[in-house]
Amino acid sequence: MPDHHEGDAARIQLRIPSSTAYVSLVRTAAAAIAARLDYSIDRIDDLRLAVDEACALVIADAADDAVIVCEFVSASTQLEVEIAGASRSGSPPSSGSFAWTVLSALVDSVSATVTNERNLIIRLSMNSTNAASTNEFA
Repeated sequence: MPDHHEGDAARIQLRIPSSTAYVSLVRTAAAAIAARLDYSIDRIDDLRLAVDEACALVIADAADDAVIVCEFVSASTQLEVEIAGASRSGSPPSSGSFAWTVLSALVDSVSATVTNERNLIIRLSMNSTNAASTNEFA
Protein backbone atom coordinates (compact mmCIF):
# COMPACT_ATOMS: atom_id res chain seq x y z
CA MET A 1 0.00 0.00 0.00
CA PRO A 2 1.48 3.39 -0.97
CA ASP A 3 2.34 5.93 1.70
CA HIS A 4 0.00 8.93 1.47
CA HIS A 5 2.06 11.16 3.77
CA GLU A 6 4.06 14.15 2.62
CA GLY A 7 6.37 14.95 5.49
CA ASP A 8 4.01 15.42 8.43
CA ALA A 9 0.97 15.91 6.18
CA ALA A 10 -1.58 13.17 5.55
CA ARG A 11 -3.51 13.11 2.27
CA ILE A 12 -6.89 11.36 2.09
CA GLN A 13 -9.08 11.18 -1.00
CA LEU A 14 -12.73 10.18 -1.40
CA ARG A 15 -14.49 9.74 -4.72
CA ILE A 16 -18.29 9.82 -4.68
CA PRO A 17 -21.05 9.92 -7.31
CA SER A 18 -22.46 13.40 -7.95
CA SER A 19 -25.45 12.80 -5.70
CA THR A 20 -26.35 14.41 -2.39
CA ALA A 21 -27.00 10.90 -1.05
CA TYR A 22 -23.24 10.44 -0.60
CA VAL A 23 -22.35 13.80 0.97
CA SER A 24 -22.75 12.33 4.46
CA LEU A 25 -19.63 10.23 3.79
CA VAL A 26 -17.64 13.38 3.08
CA ARG A 27 -19.00 15.16 6.17
CA THR A 28 -18.15 12.18 8.35
CA ALA A 29 -14.62 11.94 6.95
CA ALA A 30 -14.08 15.68 7.49
CA ALA A 31 -15.27 15.46 11.10
CA ALA A 32 -13.09 12.43 11.82
CA ILE A 33 -9.99 14.10 10.40
CA ALA A 34 -10.67 17.33 12.32
CA ALA A 35 -11.21 15.37 15.54
CA ARG A 36 -7.90 13.62 14.98
CA LEU A 37 -6.29 17.09 14.77
CA ASP A 38 -7.89 18.03 18.12
CA TYR A 39 -10.31 20.58 16.68
CA SER A 40 -12.95 21.82 19.12
CA ILE A 41 -16.51 20.55 18.74
CA ASP A 42 -17.54 23.96 17.37
CA ARG A 43 -14.78 23.94 14.73
CA ILE A 44 -15.70 20.36 13.75
CA ASP A 45 -19.33 21.40 13.32
CA ASP A 46 -18.25 24.43 11.25
CA LEU A 47 -16.15 22.17 9.03
CA ARG A 48 -19.01 19.71 8.55
CA LEU A 49 -21.34 22.50 7.47
CA ALA A 50 -18.73 24.00 5.16
CA VAL A 51 -18.02 20.64 3.51
CA ASP A 52 -21.76 20.11 3.08
CA GLU A 53 -22.16 23.52 1.40
CA ALA A 54 -19.12 23.04 -0.84
CA CYS A 55 -20.32 19.59 -1.93
CA ALA A 56 -23.78 21.01 -2.65
CA LEU A 57 -22.28 23.73 -4.85
CA VAL A 58 -20.13 21.27 -6.81
CA ILE A 59 -22.92 18.70 -7.17
CA ALA A 60 -25.44 21.34 -8.31
CA ASP A 61 -23.11 22.27 -11.18
CA ALA A 62 -21.84 18.75 -11.90
CA ALA A 63 -22.23 17.01 -15.22
CA ASP A 64 -24.70 14.10 -15.12
CA ASP A 65 -22.14 11.31 -14.84
CA ALA A 66 -19.55 13.26 -12.83
CA VAL A 67 -17.52 11.87 -9.98
CA ILE A 68 -16.90 14.25 -7.10
CA VAL A 69 -13.36 14.08 -5.76
CA CYS A 70 -12.85 15.19 -2.16
CA GLU A 71 -9.30 15.51 -0.94
CA PHE A 72 -8.21 16.26 2.62
CA VAL A 73 -4.67 17.29 3.51
CA SER A 74 -3.94 17.58 7.20
CA ALA A 75 -0.80 18.76 8.91
CA SER A 76 -0.38 19.74 12.53
CA THR A 77 -3.43 21.96 13.19
CA GLN A 78 -4.14 22.84 9.54
CA LEU A 79 -6.72 21.11 7.33
CA GLU A 80 -7.10 21.78 3.61
CA VAL A 81 -10.15 20.39 1.81
CA GLU A 82 -10.57 20.35 -1.95
CA ILE A 83 -13.88 19.35 -3.53
CA ALA A 84 -13.91 19.04 -7.31
CA GLY A 85 -16.14 17.83 -10.11
CA ALA A 86 -16.81 18.32 -13.81
CA SER A 87 -18.75 21.56 -14.26
CA ARG A 88 -21.70 22.08 -16.62
CA SER A 89 -21.54 25.88 -16.43
CA GLY A 90 -17.77 26.34 -16.48
CA SER A 91 -18.14 29.15 -13.92
CA PRO A 92 -17.31 29.39 -10.22
CA PRO A 93 -20.18 29.94 -7.77
CA SER A 94 -21.36 33.49 -7.21
CA SER A 95 -19.57 35.25 -4.37
CA GLY A 96 -22.90 36.91 -3.52
CA SER A 97 -24.79 33.67 -3.01
CA PHE A 98 -26.06 32.57 0.37
CA ALA A 99 -24.01 29.36 0.14
CA TRP A 100 -20.80 31.33 -0.46
CA THR A 101 -21.58 33.62 2.47
CA VAL A 102 -22.05 30.56 4.68
CA LEU A 103 -18.76 29.04 3.46
CA SER A 104 -16.87 32.26 4.10
CA ALA A 105 -18.19 32.46 7.65
CA LEU A 106 -17.39 28.85 8.55
CA VAL A 107 -13.78 28.39 7.42
CA ASP A 108 -10.61 30.46 7.52
CA SER A 109 -10.19 30.58 3.75
CA VAL A 110 -12.31 29.57 0.76
CA SER A 111 -11.66 29.83 -2.96
CA ALA A 112 -13.25 28.56 -6.15
CA THR A 113 -11.71 28.01 -9.56
CA VAL A 114 -12.68 26.37 -12.80
CA THR A 115 -9.88 24.65 -14.69
CA ASN A 116 -9.37 24.67 -18.45
CA GLU A 117 -10.88 21.17 -18.41
CA ARG A 118 -14.07 22.68 -16.86
CA ASN A 119 -13.55 21.17 -13.41
CA LEU A 120 -15.02 23.24 -10.60
CA ILE A 121 -12.73 23.16 -7.57
CA ILE A 122 -13.69 24.57 -4.19
CA ARG A 123 -10.87 24.80 -1.66
CA LEU A 124 -11.45 25.21 2.06
CA SER A 125 -8.77 25.85 4.64
CA MET A 126 -9.20 25.66 8.37
CA ASN A 127 -6.95 25.80 11.39
CA SER A 128 -7.91 24.39 14.78
CA THR A 129 -7.96 27.95 16.10
CA ASN A 130 -10.05 30.77 14.67
CA ALA A 131 -8.39 33.02 12.12
CA ALA A 132 -9.50 35.82 9.84
CA SER A 133 -11.58 34.59 6.90
CA THR A 134 -10.56 35.24 3.34
CA ASN A 135 -12.14 34.18 0.09
CA GLU A 136 -11.12 34.49 -3.50
CA PHE A 137 -12.18 33.62 -7.01
CA ALA A 138 -9.99 32.85 -9.97
